[in-house]
Amino acid sequence: MKTLVKISITLFFFSVAACSSNPTLSEQMASHGKQLVEEGNKQWEEGSKMVEEGKDKVQRGNRLLEDAKHVEHDHKK
Repeated sequence: MKTLVKISITLFFFSVAACSSNPTLSEQMASHGKQLVEEGNKQWEEGSKMVEEGKDKVQRGNRLLEDAKHVEHDHKK
């Protein structure tokens, strides 16, 4: 993990140096960064929906389990 952070920081500084000497590259990197952020936001939304769906399924499963316990209890009487 530390190595990944060091590599990321190094690449960041190289990209800053490259962008300061080349405005077109700076614009391209900004555009690419914006694209990555939008993609990340989309994935976050999809993940959030999946979490909510999972919570609903767990709640349904818990209700079914409780119903089954009541049926089993009533059957023993």
